[in-house]
Amino acid sequence: MLDWIFEGIVTWVSSIVSQMMDAVSGLFLDALGTNMTAMEEYFPFVSKAYDIMQYTAWAILFLITVWQLFRVFGGPITEAENPWTLLARSSLFALLIAYAKPIFLITLDIARAPYTALMELSMTAEDFTFAGVEQTLMNGLTTIVSIVSVVGLLLLIILEIALGWNYFKLLLETVERYIVVGVLCYTSPLAFSMGASKTTAPVFKSWCRMVGSQLLLLVMNVWFLRGFSSSVGQYIGNGGALSTGQGSIFLWLFCAIAFLKTAQRFDSYLAAMGLNVAQTGSSMGMELLMAARVISGVGGGARSAGSVFKGGSTATGTGAAASGFASGFASKFKGNSYVRDAVVDGGVRMGAGGTVGFVGRVFGGMAARGGATLTGESISSVASRTANVSGTIAGDIADRSLGNYMPQLSGHQLKNTQIKGGHISTTAISADGKSTAVEMYNASQFEKPDAPHSVVTASDGSQWYQMAAGAGAGAFYDAPTFTGSPAESEMVAATFPGAEEGTVLRTAGEGVIEASSEAGSSMWYNSAYYDEPDAPHTIMQTADGVDWYAMQQHAEAPQFESGEAALAYNQAQFQAFMPGYDQQVSSVDGSQRQEGHFEVRHENGSGTMFYDVAQYAAPRGDYQVFEDVNGGQWYAIRGEAAVERKPVFENGKPVYDGENVKTVSVDTVRYKQTPSRFGDPKPRSHTDMKPPRKKS
Repeated sequence: MLDWIFEGIVTWVSSIVSQMMDAVSGLFLDALGTNMTAMEEYFPFVSKAYDIMQYTAWAILFLITVWQLFRVFGGPITEAENPWTLLARSSLFALLIAYAKPIFLITLDIARAPYTALMELSMTAEDFTFAGVEQTLMNGLTTIVSIVSVVGLLLLIILEIALGWNYFKLLLETVERYIVVGVLCYTSPLAFSMGASKTTAPVFKSWCRMVGSQLLLLVMNVWFLRGFSSSVGQYIGNGGALSTGQGSIFLWLFCAIAFLKTAQRFDSYLAAMGLNVAQTGSSMGMELLMAARVISGVGGGARSAGSVFKGGSTATGTGAAASGFASGFASKFKGNSYVRDAVVDGGVRMGAGGTVGFVGRVFGGMAARGGATLTGESISSVASRTANVSGTIAGDIADRSLGNYMPQLSGHQLKNTQIKGGHISTTAISADGKSTAVEMYNASQFEKPDAPHSVVTASDGSQWYQMAAGAGAGAFYDAPTFTGSPAESEMVAATFPGAEEGTVLRTAGEGVIEASSEAGSSMWYNSAYYDEPDAPHTIMQTADGVDWYAMQQHAEAPQFESGEAALAYNQAQFQAFMPGYDQQVSSVDGSQRQEGHFEVRHENGSGTMFYDVAQYAAPRGDYQVFEDVNGGQWYAIRGEAAVERKPVFENGKPVYDGENVKTVSVDTVRYKQTPSRFGDPKPRSHTDMKPPRKKS
């Protein structure tokens, strides 16, 4: 008896759903179209207020023009526009304001062609009524459940309600998109008022892109609704079967619901591609679910407001079902989402909309003022989005919560934090009181910065370019302290993945490391502390993306002896050291080898001075480059034989010949040029925090 009653209730509910779907099928597309008839007749005020919009637009245009002309008196410091060009553009757009609505209607006429073509396209599969859907579902379920038991009836009502639910949501989306086009039409004079000045022209361009995007959505409404209608007719005709012999009622149902959901979210997909579309769509479904949940909570009596959002259960089967629903709802709309929505400025909401969403945000605001923090997931819902849909989180709750999203900041006190799509800024105060301005840019949205930076990973796995400036900026760029012990090889490899095996590091100062290997040693300078040097160097990068300037190792000349007895020894030493130098050498002067250069003399009195390429800039005149036996390179500058008179000294005092200082002729070598020596890298006077370019 109970089964028979339940079957009757389910049949009645399913027939009501199908009849409601049938009643509104095809009504919206024919009634709305691509004209403003429905907009004007349902909302007559907008038509009467259009003249006021025009006068307002002219007033705004006049104020913008006057202000831009006033800026001309500021000269080049104000970057003012050409006044004649400004006046010409203002006159043009004043005329366009007068014809704003006719211009907009011309664009609607352009959209009417594809809209009408899609409407008039004939499809025999659309000759159906929704009243046949529940019977086809029942027949298909009978083959699966064997008999139309309670299980089959439950499946029937669940599947049909899901289908009808999403169909009504799509129809609501269709109407909302039409209303947006109407609003754009009757407020179009305000958009034209922004076109005269270069400063406000981007607003007008964005409006033009939005108009084109919304008209595209208007046409796509027909495509989606007629596509779904043909799908329902095809399903009733063949029960969900495919020409391949596959398919079932469940496959068709899931495809149909997915098609409806895609249609509802198509504006979001267009926005993701860069088109300026209005984000329509209400949370009607969730509002109804929450309303039912609240009513059931009130009916249960003695249930707190918190149980509405967190779920409550009793020992009964009904209580268990409600608890299951509440737990599933809570997993999708967590309490932290409402805290996030309560503090975000602009952007797309995470939680439910409507009345329920408003109540949730009220409680979320109370929690935020009471010291609540946002989870990394909630912050990610803003930071990982693009700036045009993200909104902004700021204030005390942003200061308290950012460490949950950026673990490297968890040990700092934060203030002045701003979190928005792809960009986070804050001021970090370390334990020693040093203050640092920190800017972070999402690596998926921005190009690699030219300025010094590190790469950090957020709690959601996304990577960010981090730049820091201020007294404590070094803490965001420093490498670990190295002692020069070979036992630190694992730490060296973890810090500098590109370092050669066997490299030993020793911290030589703030932002300076001495690197030693079998080939020799060189100094590495942190790019956050030092400007890029002129001397030859390579870039070594830490695991977190900080650049270090690894100076080229200095070439080292052998130890040459002094005195006449060492001539033959020095000649042999030089020939072994510089095998590519084929001119006969008579003597070698290595007294300046520690300065990176030495000299050789030839039999004819001329000479050649050798300078280490790693320590000296290239000479301006003629020179050669030779490579020593160790791989080091040297500039070779040739000099001509010359005679130089030098004063004679005795006991450190000059010797006089009468009134003049006594001199003696000395054979020497005259060089036409001397290369300049590279200086040490210069400390940075400031840290450039110029924002990186956005990816296209």
